[in-house]
Amino acid sequence: MTIATPSATTPLRPSLRPQHTLLRALLANLAVWTAVAGVHAASVWSDALRRGRTPDALGLLGGYLMAYAPWVLLGAWLYVVHQHAARPWRGALVASTGFLILELVYQAALIAADEGLRVASVAAALREMPMIFRLIDLALLLATNAVVYAAVAIRRQREAAEQERRLHADNLRLRLELEQQRLQGLRAQLEPHFLYNALNAISGLVRGEDRSLALTALQQLSRLLRYATTAVSREWVPLGDEVTFLQEYLALQQLRFGSRLAVVYEGLDALRPEQESPPLLLQPLAENAIRHGLERSEATARIRVRIAAGDGVTTVLVSNSVPTDAAPNPGLGVGLGTLRDRLVVAYGGRATLTTVAAQDRFDVHLALPLHPDD
Repeated sequence: MTIATPSATTPLRPSLRPQHTLLRALLANLAVWTAVAGVHAASVWSDALRRGRTPDALGLLGGYLMAYAPWVLLGAWLYVVHQHAARPWRGALVASTGFLILELVYQAALIAADEGLRVASVAAALREMPMIFRLIDLALLLATNAVVYAAVAIRRQREAAEQERRLHADNLRLRLELEQQRLQGLRAQLEPHFLYNALNAISGLVRGEDRSLALTALQQLSRLLRYATTAVSREWVPLGDEVTFLQEYLALQQLRFGSRLAVVYEGLDALRPEQESPPLLLQPLAENAIRHGLERSEATARIRVRIAAGDGVTTVLVSNSVPTDAAPNPGLGVGLGTLRDRLVVAYGGRATLTTVAAQDRFDVHLALPLHPDD
């Protein structure tokens, strides 16, 4: 049986290997049609036994294997066409039409083989072939096309699902690597920046020649640095530790600014032991409050820190007074934009940071889920 190969109008996909596909399809079809021939031969053999005849079982099996042999080639070729051809339905139609003609001639040749294979005898067998044989061949042809198409569709669906799974896994891995690098960069930026601001506070005390306050400030700085150097290497820290760190930092600033800085804490008893946060998250809020107030005016500033626990969320408010005579804020240093980036990296959009700028105050509202994955 000869079936025309795909022409230049139906190019094969260069990324695939048709010869390998054809070999696998031949083996699969050989197994399937051998099973069909075996079932058919066994059915005829058992029916003959019930009628009192004892036919040759191997002869029956050999005859049906010969009868179904062309279908092995058709099924394999249809699979290759659907898998590789740019216009598979056109190739399948051409192959099926040519095969049906050749199949009828082949079956007629099998019938005429007992009388000798002559053109006249084959033509006579073809003319006298019962219509039911032709209809059976047509039904088998349609069924073969349907089964092959279903097999190709299932295979492509599995390949697409596997490719999507791999792409999803690759995207997640790349996203994780990027966010880890981003977080490492943020941490590397936070630690020296915090140290700079703490030393700046102590330098003001040293210039004031107040050795007692400077010594106290150095002791506080030691505690702050001890926490900062350990916390910055961790993914999460208790929020209570962050609040304690914030209190120490503001106490250091109070040593620097004296009575010009008043700090009020509210709702500290609302802190839950299980509430965690990224490290060094609150200190930049206090730093921002000082920049908006004390560093922009000689007037007295007031910082208010309030903790509130809600349903699965802990909110932190850091509010500072803004003097009316304050100079414009240059906006230097680690700002609120960096904090928003850290929240995105840590919570993926589940935490929020909002600001409210009024005439006499500046508020920063921070909302943290109780659990990072909430």
